[in-house]
Amino acid sequence: MKNFSYDDIVAATKGFSLEQLIGKGSHGSVYKGKLKDGKLVAVKKPLEGIRSLGDDPKLSNEIDILSSIKNSSVVNLIGVSHGPANKFLIMEFMPNGSLHDLLHLHPDPPPWPRRTVVAIQIARAVLLLHEAKPPIIHRDIKPANILLDHNWNARLADFSLAVRDNSPQSPVSRVPAGTIGYLDPCYTESGKLGPKSDVFSFGVVLLELMSSRKVMDMDSDPSSIVAWAVPMIRARRVAEVSDRRVALPDGMLRPIDRMLSIAVRCVSENVERRPLMGEVVGELERVVEGIWWPIWGPIRRRMTDRVHRCVRAWRRCVKKRVTTTKIACKDHLIDGGNHDCSDDGVSPSRKA
Repeated sequence: MKNFSYDDIVAATKGFSLEQLIGKGSHGSVYKGKLKDGKLVAVKKPLEGIRSLGDDPKLSNEIDILSSIKNSSVVNLIGVSHGPANKFLIMEFMPNGSLHDLLHLHPDPPPWPRRTVVAIQIARAVLLLHEAKPPIIHRDIKPANILLDHNWNARLADFSLAVRDNSPQSPVSRVPAGTIGYLDPCYTESGKLGPKSDVFSFGVVLLELMSSRKVMDMDSDPSSIVAWAVPMIRARRVAEVSDRRVALPDGMLRPIDRMLSIAVRCVSENVERRPLMGEVVGELERVVEGIWWPIWGPIRRRMTDRVHRCVRAWRRCVKKRVTTTKIACKDHLIDGGNHDCSDDGVSPSRKA
């Protein structure tokens, strides 16, 4: 982790100008910045007028967690800057915004295969946290905290509420925290926090990803996405739950049905019935394999057949002791085909 001077961060964000502001939440604001070497970063600045975050245990906890999980599944911490009264976190810059904006504000909603890939990427990010020693619980998994990198890969962000699942639980984990709609009701009612609280939040995100419905829609009855979607999914009304802005091919009905069924298990009111994130990742991977196999299977078979033909041609060349500087078949040319071997094992020069 690198230490940045405060002056460099001020210059990178143009004095924390409004035009550089890319996000704002209850814990502070995020600014786009450009370092002296041209690297783009995101600078997390604490809210003005609140207690100095220099010795804030929550901030120290966030730095500690981010420092321990550097991975392509999450938005990584690059460094820290010490200002006159506060610390600033310097994060990787995600140029394609958030999953929330992609689902609700972008003019072109993502196609179904893309959504299945995003679902797996988010699930793997949560699994990464839960497999840490001790496990890390994010506590605020939602589309606004899922950012898209330059390749449109989904990465989990904002660890300001994350805690380690120590025993006994640390004081910060006893008070329910998170975002309404994504919060596990078992956690809010009992204060009991565990990895399956994240599983619930992931299930809500999966429902939102498949339906593009807002998690809390006060103009609808019921307003909660969970109360709205679960009965229809159990009744196999897949088309009614799916985002109607995107055409639903017959071949996608079963994969989407399976993904929605996974979401229902994740948001179960009974914590014990919820799957572990490892199970969720495994099931989602099988769904994606089922989507891509009709395309990938024939391609792989054609490639395998071509390799076999190359091997057979090479063996015939060796058997007939054809003297060439390099041996290749017509399906696998080397040096532009100047030393090609035909299927009958005779070089073009001999045929001539």
